[in-house]
Amino acid sequence: MVACKIKPNGQLYLYPENGQLYLYPENSSLHTDIDLTILQIPGEIKEQLLQNNLVITVVYFVFGSVLNGKMYFGEPYITILNRDLGCGHLSFEIMKEGAFLLPQLFYKMNAGFTLFLQNSDGDFSRIDPIIEKPLFNEYVNSILNKKENVKKVIQIIVEWDLSLKEEFENKSMKEQIIENYSLLNYFNCESKSVHLCDMILYIQSYWCPKCYKTRSVQTELDQEPDILVFYINRFDKPEKGTKKNVRNVVIPSELTELFWFFSGRYKEIKYDLSCVIFHHGNQLNSGHYTAATRNCIDGEWRLFDDTEVRVVNQESQRKEIFESPNSFMLFYQRERSKDDYHHPWFPQDVPYEIIKKYNIEGIFKNDK
Repeated sequence: MVACKIKPNGQLYLYPENGQLYLYPENSSLHTDIDLTILQIPGEIKEQLLQNNLVITVVYFVFGSVLNGKMYFGEPYITILNRDLGCGHLSFEIMKEGAFLLPQLFYKMNAGFTLFLQNSDGDFSRIDPIIEKPLFNEYVNSILNKKENVKKVIQIIVEWDLSLKEEFENKSMKEQIIENYSLLNYFNCESKSVHLCDMILYIQSYWCPKCYKTRSVQTELDQEPDILVFYINRFDKPEKGTKKNVRNVVIPSELTELFWFFSGRYKEIKYDLSCVIFHHGNQLNSGHYTAATRNCIDGEWRLFDDTEVRVVNQESQRKEIFESPNSFMLFYQRERSKDDYHHPWFPQDVPYEIIKKYNIEGIFKNDK
């Protein structure tokens, strides 16, 4: 993962691997707004990556002038680029990978912008389109060889002329956040629901760090983790931009037959659904997120919506947790025996008086 912050002038700053962030309450005099973007690096970071002339790149788009102040307009994205590419092919790859952030008019263009490299000090170097291999130079080498650049990441800025900003905004589909939605929005009645277990597929387009080829893989586990996380891939990137799949997904409240997870061996274990994160909206880089979580002590489901938290006690709302067109991430917690609740993750500092209030079937009867 890479953590980065966008400065007011649009410059992107990558937090170092050993960097520390201190978060203070809003009413504290030490509180400052920290708006971070977290990017997931595709594949695994290996020395062979550089040996095969591949480089992890954070790309972001700006309007105006990089050197004299600029205007940032979207989320950065991360990709892997081949350093052997000429400037034309490099521009094409950048536009193709960033198409989900751009109106069709813009991502079809392979010109009309300027590429810049940025180092960790905030300095910029223009990529000369005449150079045969613009990512093979001392400037890029110095960025990759910096001690604090543990993940070997470079940054590329795509600069559009400021005169295009208004045209871009007019052609962009800005999504409005609807505040008066129900718990998880309305069901998509036009399509038949699909069960979660029928959606588990092989990982596509996985970059193998050993053979340096793109393949499909299946992940298997040798040990049973305490938490299983499922990501529902609802977003596709067709020719005209990002499209959300709003098909209802039936989410089981528990998982028992997990032989397809654990190296082909049947495991007599059980996982209970503990949290569902929902995405409301149609665009990948916009919309609104809510979460429904189940308290393992009192068994109640609660909805988290920004600063509002409420118990989900209506049957219709509970049903929407387990069948929705907006479910995005699922968290399953391994079920343990009643004598096994003193697990390292469990908050040992919780006072017994509090635990006693939520005592269920005597689980914590002997805990003091």
